[in-house]
Amino acid sequence: MTEICPLCGANWKNSLTCQEMFDEFLALEFSDAAYGKVHLLTVTCFMIQHQRYSNQALSWMRDTLDEVLNKGVSASDIRLRMTNDVDQANRKWKIERQPHERALPPADWSITIADVYPYKDDPQKYCTWVERWARATLLEMKFEG
Repeated sequence: MTEICPLCGANWKNSLTCQEMFDEFLALEFSDAAYGKVHLLTVTCFMIQHQRYSNQALSWMRDTLDEVLNKGVSASDIRLRMTNDVDQANRKWKIERQPHERALPPADWSITIADVYPYKDDPQKYCTWVERWARATLLEMKFEG
């Protein structure tokens, strides 16, 4: 029996939940630099598609995705900016969506983590698919904030 993720619509045909696939991706990205270069995109897409960002964080990450994907800002520049812009000592908002925040409108994501998963054994294909996932996520976001 195939199950579908209630948040992102991913088809769990590989018998793994989105969280389990994400955990595998994190292990790959932290253990191999060839995978790690897309870490920012992986985390951002997963968090967006699973409604884990607060409204303020979602707005910041949408702009960040746009900068990385469309304006050539490097992940290292984003990490440096994060230490200033979104460091806990410098912000007055939460990164994660809080229980009192209402859910976002559902999106019909054309690419989910399950679409990237088959490419996890080849770093080049994996990175290509993570970038596709990020581009699709940015285009399909329904958040206006």
